[in-house]
Amino acid sequence: MKRRRGTGLAELLVSLALAAVILAAAMRGLIQHLALHRARDARARAAEIVREVHEVLRAELAHAAGDLRVLGDTAVEVASLRIVARACHQDQERLVLPATAPAWSTPRAGDSLAAMDTLVRREWKTVVAAAATQRASASCPAGGVRLTLGAALPASAPAGAVPVRVWRTVRFTVYRAGDGAWWLGERSCTTGCGAAQPIAGPLLPPSQGGLRMRAVPAADGRTLSVDVSVRAVVATHAASLASRLPVPAAP
Repeated sequence: MKRRRGTGLAELLVSLALAAVILAAAMRGLIQHLALHRARDARARAAEIVREVHEVLRAELAHAAGDLRVLGDTAVEVASLRIVARACHQDQERLVLPATAPAWSTPRAGDSLAAMDTLVRREWKTVVAAAATQRASASCPAGGVRLTLGAALPASAPAGAVPVRVWRTVRFTVYRAGDGAWWLGERSCTTGCGAAQPIAGPLLPPSQGGLRMRAVPAADGRTLSVDVSVRAVVATHAASLASRLPVPAAP
């Protein structure tokens, strides 16, 4: 009898069929793994968006300097305190706030500024026209931020002897971007509200509860806190977060 050599056609076909079954199972497993990975990423991104919105609003409301308004139920306007410090150097139209002074954020052009006018015993207010970094000097050994004022300081306002307040009036609102997505945006409103700059998103449309805000008044009529709820959907995966954000008493 002749010795059988090689693989017959039947065996080859069986091997190919088994390989196809194994490959199909592997592909199904890979597709399922990728789908689960995408779903997990979408859920995580949706949760991250709602946390970002809450963190931005929480931080800004925590530094409210008084004037706070909830507009409708999808916007809030707040005067947010940036820094209270004594100037280490001043002339008629400039102040230097030392780098050692604790600041919520660095002052910038467009912010509001107030210094105590000792002659009339009330705050003198103006707008910051420009802001720049000040290098170390004899009067400001740690350096700081140099603020050019929109108006000259009155002689009766010794800014170097009393604290100077700098705050920023901003409006946080839901707006629709050019691609149709809804975002939380920030508008600078010191001298009139400008265009919205994106902060976090995309969110659900306002009609679907993407962002809802409600002022909670205190007994004296001031806003004690703001109830905030946020909803976002990424690739059909939704996340939501609701909390009550406190508002400090006006300084």
